[in-house]
Amino acid sequence: MSLSIENSDGPIGASISGIDLTAEISKDDFTTVREVIDARAVMVIRDQTDLKSSDLVRFARRFGTPQVNVRAEANNDANPEVFWVSNVHENGKPLGSHDAGRYWHSDLCYLEKPSSVTLLHALEVPTRDGMTFGATQFAGASAAYDALPTDMQERIEGLTARNGYRFMWNRKAREFGKRPVLNKTELQKFPEDAIHPIARTHPETGRKCLYVCDGYTHAIEGMEKDESDSLLAFLFDHIAKPDFRYSHEWQVGDLLIWDNCAVQHKARFDYPPELRRRMQRCTIEGTVPY
Repeated sequence: MSLSIENSDGPIGASISGIDLTAEISKDDFTTVREVIDARAVMVIRDQTDLKSSDLVRFARRFGTPQVNVRAEANNDANPEVFWVSNVHENGKPLGSHDAGRYWHSDLCYLEKPSSVTLLHALEVPTRDGMTFGATQFAGASAAYDALPTDMQERIEGLTARNGYRFMWNRKAREFGKRPVLNKTELQKFPEDAIHPIARTHPETGRKCLYVCDGYTHAIEGMEKDESDSLLAFLFDHIAKPDFRYSHEWQVGDLLIWDNCAVQHKARFDYPPELRRRMQRCTIEGTVPY
């Protein structure tokens, strides 16, 4: 079966058909997949309804080393590289993370080596009366950088910022109530802040990308708090402008793959809890941002 590629109307997003990921795909087909991701940043492979967690991990390894998420209780017991994203309960307990994606973010940016690529597979999608909910929104980080005024590009050159899982955890706990607020001792089980460039260079394309996000970035190194907060707020608003956006409307069986340097993402929580959402995710270890 030959591959068919269709690009979205904007600069982000593409779809590929003609792939069955329950079997090993050829080197040429994988090269095509990789090239589409590099060019379009976000790509969906439709109709992967029979994809098992083990299939997902096997395919993910074609991109590099799958990461095991720091939130161990949300990982798949049989395949710990798989992280559950759902609003489902099993045996009276939440399956995976019920509040993942509340803020604009780049996956695992709180680590020294953040995720290069994310693979997210839809097992159940919230629907009602023929309507589908819970779209994932993307913002182009390279397009956002290119659109900055020259003086702002010069201002942020060489600046670094702190990206914190501990910061995100308690903020999300207080705002949405889906996880407990943790004290300082309890938070120590999670990684310390990672310090990354505000504008990083894409390791494959060489393009400059904004690499601060509302979800995890909370302070600019060497800058007073008021100035840091003001600059970060400007950059957060800038990245999320409609000009840089793409929205993926989910179908069951979709495998969505994206480049975490080139884009940020955020989930829509526009559906009631009785509408089930269940997805499995793999992230791939990237390089140290520069």
